[in-house]
Amino acid sequence: MQMKHKSRNSGREPLSAGTGLPALMMADRKGGAMDYLSVKEAAALKGCSVQSLQKQCKNGVLPAVIQEHPQNHKPCYQIPVSAFPEPLQARYYQQKRQEMGMMPTPIPAETKPQKPKKKARAVRQMTIEDCTAQQRQEIQIWTAILLEWHAGRIQYSKKTDYDKLYVGKCQLEHPDLQVSTGILYRKWNAYQEHDLAGMLGIRGGWNKHSSGIPQVVWEAFLWFWLDENQPTVRASYRNVISWTEDFHPELLEQIPSERSFRRRIDNDVAEATKILMREGEKAFSDRCMPYIIRMYDQLEPNDVWIADNHTLDIQSLDEHGTIHRLYLTAFLDAKSGVITGWNITESPDSQSTILALRHGILRFGIPKAVYFDNGREFLTHDVGGKGHRTRKSDQDVTEPPTILQRLGIEMHNAIVRNAKAKPIERTFYTVKSQFSKAFSGFCGGTILERPESLKRRIKNKAIPQDYEVRSHLETWIDGEYNLQEYGGSEAKYRDMSRLDVWNEEIRSIRKAADAELNLMLMRSTRTQKIKRNGVYITFAGEKIWYMNPEETILHLGEEVYVRYDPADLKTVRLYNTQDQYLFTWELADILLMDYLTSNPEEIANAEMMIRRTKKFVRDQVKGITADLTNTQRIDSLDATIRRAAKAKEERFQIRYPKTIEPVRAGETKEEHRMVSGSEMIPVTIDLKKMRQNAQRRKEE
Repeated sequence: MQMKHKSRNSGREPLSAGTGLPALMMADRKGGAMDYLSVKEAAALKGCSVQSLQKQCKNGVLPAVIQEHPQNHKPCYQIPVSAFPEPLQARYYQQKRQEMGMMPTPIPAETKPQKPKKKARAVRQMTIEDCTAQQRQEIQIWTAILLEWHAGRIQYSKKTDYDKLYVGKCQLEHPDLQVSTGILYRKWNAYQEHDLAGMLGIRGGWNKHSSGIPQVVWEAFLWFWLDENQPTVRASYRNVISWTEDFHPELLEQIPSERSFRRRIDNDVAEATKILMREGEKAFSDRCMPYIIRMYDQLEPNDVWIADNHTLDIQSLDEHGTIHRLYLTAFLDAKSGVITGWNITESPDSQSTILALRHGILRFGIPKAVYFDNGREFLTHDVGGKGHRTRKSDQDVTEPPTILQRLGIEMHNAIVRNAKAKPIERTFYTVKSQFSKAFSGFCGGTILERPESLKRRIKNKAIPQDYEVRSHLETWIDGEYNLQEYGGSEAKYRDMSRLDVWNEEIRSIRKAADAELNLMLMRSTRTQKIKRNGVYITFAGEKIWYMNPEETILHLGEEVYVRYDPADLKTVRLYNTQDQYLFTWELADILLMDYLTSNPEEIANAEMMIRRTKKFVRDQVKGITADLTNTQRIDSLDATIRRAAKAKEERFQIRYPKTIEPVRAGETKEEHRMVSGSEMIPVTIDLKKMRQNAQRRKEE
């Protein structure tokens, strides 16, 4: 029979039936009988549940043997009485004496039952990796002293005399060390036991931050606490107590207080681990990951412009009296921090980006590169391309050159969800704190920043108009912000303004004439085919058509793309897929009319354009055949017959080979009477007889 248990006194090593328990062996040596209890009896004695004791027996925590049950003959656990503490053993034997009618032996007053001593926690021995550089040097010094001292004692018969002499010698050679005979003995014992802490004279404390929490319990606690829902330490502590009761009930007594878990969190759990597991990837990236330090030494003004949108924290009134908030689209020079161009709009879109870029180019020239985030107002197919938003389905689509490509500007996009990639945010904070807060319509970015009097001001319409915000912002940017002290990382510009830095460091500037700039800043459609009504652009969700009657009808089906100026929609420019200019077409507003229109003038104008187009095509056809004479004007049938007759006369000839094979019908002379030559014997056909024969066959 095999024993499935572990002994408390043997380091919890499994024991077999041949070895036995130490307690059982002691009982056998004394010659006494061993008493066993069933799990149910042991649970009643100990005052716990049967399931808890079964788990302890199964895991080997509680010593037990497996025996056959006398009633159902199934294996069951039998627990020796000696496995329980002495108070429980005394209680058990007292119950037995009471059952046998014997008076229990009173316990003397002076000998009170002792509480079982807790098992001393094993302390990890100090290793050389735990020592500092100074401690390792001290260990080397003491090692050399101890070896020299031990080697010298061998030559003396009276060791104590040599010890006194060596202590005096060592004190002279090492005045910074405390050396005595007792210290030498203690350190020699520590040296023999490889006790580095003893050699250093450390009486505990080198591992003062270690914890007595069982490792499996600590890991379970971290499972609960390192959660993105950020539970409290107290809630996680309660959860780990319940978890230990279910899976490791034998460890319940070893779990320390909640304060121990808090201390170990502070000592053992890295701050980066806490942020990553409890607050997420975004917080971990923003607060823990190393960041790129951008060097501005080699950068010059107009090398890089940074663009972004900002919602002004101002409630204002538009021309219709509607309360809303305006948006600021701005470009910032990365070298100097100057706001080069901007546009104020009711909703940020790609057109606002183009207007702000145009404003900056007219003032400071064309930049070499722009730095955008991943907003849709920047990643548009005709502004700078879709960047990170490019789909696989768009790779094979022919796209016209973008506005940035025509201007020779490189586009760079920030990494998605990267809070460190938008330095213009600091500029927008300055706009908020210095400009927006000066208005009576300041509403703040959050509900906590909103002034209490704002509701009253909105009710009384005591808030600024849109035109006031636009005018004041233009004055404030050039008269305040761009003239403020440079706030970048280069110390040599500390006493200069942002505009002074730009003026000081600018070496060359790229400029374009107004007409050329207008062409390069035109919006572009995707490629489209010319239709009967010409080409179209989509503006404010509506299709607007453009055409030229003569040119449209002659180029139907050709692929082109259209450039247009959103500020002037009277005309558009057409380009082929090789970016070559083709035509300038006007707005085809004559063909646009209401469905139930009754204005005869509108209908007459549209009909006139249609007749004009038809007449133009007919004139083109007449012009094609104008040089033909009457003799040359033959129809298609005449031309076809002439071509066929000429070919028949010149090329149609049948040529027979020299060898001709006769083909016969295979009939006899009686059945097919023939005469020589081409003469045939006449054959008489009697139709009456043929009808009679057919009628007779039908009757049969």
